[in-house]
Amino acid sequence: MNQPLHSSLRGTHEPCRDDCASTAPGHGLPQIQERVASATPSKWVDALVIAVSASGRIDVVVLSDDSTLSLWNHSDLTGSVSVGDPVGVHSVYDVLAVGNSQHNVRRAIHAG
Repeated sequence: MNQPLHSSLRGTHEPCRDDCASTAPGHGLPQIQERVASATPSKWVDALVIAVSASGRIDVVVLSDDSTLSLWNHSDLTGSVSVGDPVGVHSVYDVLAVGNSQHNVRRAIHAG
């Protein structure tokens, strides 16, 4: 069942320049975050992209329980991910895997 989403992504991210070096949630992927996500493979969940926008928002549906996650990355990922694409989401360390690429994401807080 889909969970209602609180609009916690709106206005919570920092404005970025093209050369953004921030490692805050939704920005660059720090090496330690990449390593701990790789070291905990059982925490990855399979998902399908159901929406993607140039503002960095990516909505996915988790295949194991049909829940919906709303994610944000400071980059426009529309050239890398499309509606219907399979992705992986690390349920602990908030990493989005798209093919061989990994992205640090900020997760919306579910209401209810």
